[in-house]
Amino acid sequence: MEKMMNTKTEGNTFTKKIGQTVYVVRYHFNENAKETMQEKINRML
Repeated sequence: MEKMMNTKTEGNTFTKKIGQTVYVVRYHFNENAKETMQEKINRML
């Protein structure tokens, strides 16, 4: 069975194919953030 998917996305995206599955990842972030992503991850851990 073939699935149709809408590939039109807004913002920043990237795709990753693992096996026969293609993942489309959409991400967003605050342009005015004062901490880096690494700092944010460390804070959450």
